[in-house]
Amino acid sequence: MAKAASLDHVNIKVRNAERSYRWYADLLGLHTQDIFYVSGTEKIRAVFLSCDPDHAHDIALFEVGADAAAPEKDGVGLSHVAWRMSTLDDLADMYRALQAREIPVRVVDHTVSIGVYFSDPDGNGLEVYYELPRSQWKQERPFSEAGQKGRFPGPWD
Repeated sequence: MAKAASLDHVNIKVRNAERSYRWYADLLGLHTQDIFYVSGTEKIRAVFLSCDPDHAHDIALFEVGADAAAPEKDGVGLSHVAWRMSTLDDLADMYRALQAREIPVRVVDHTVSIGVYFSDPDGNGLEVYYELPRSQWKQERPFSEAGQKGRFPGPWD
């Protein structure tokens, strides 16, 4: 039986490809791999972005128009797309960048990883996370919030 090698990329429908392109590239530091334009114009209809410039793409953004319905939060479908950060400091930096942009976030300690959840301008769910070393899985965290051990993000506030 055939077996998938890995999960490779995600396509996200957006209302405005230009806006979303700038938002994802600027916030997440993604590389532009390709841009597709509406025929005969300079209007972006799709863009392919990647964390690694040597990889074809991790995410593709496709414009569906300004009047497109918002994602259904309680319906069947994809909940969110997660971006792994290399270090806990990188996650802290991203947390601060989201706060500086006044993007609402929710922080969750999953016991094996620490995730920061937020939405893109179209309401698509996103997460940036740091996967803890296996030796730290399911342990109390050294972070504190109001002096309570095990709460997060604490030192980032």
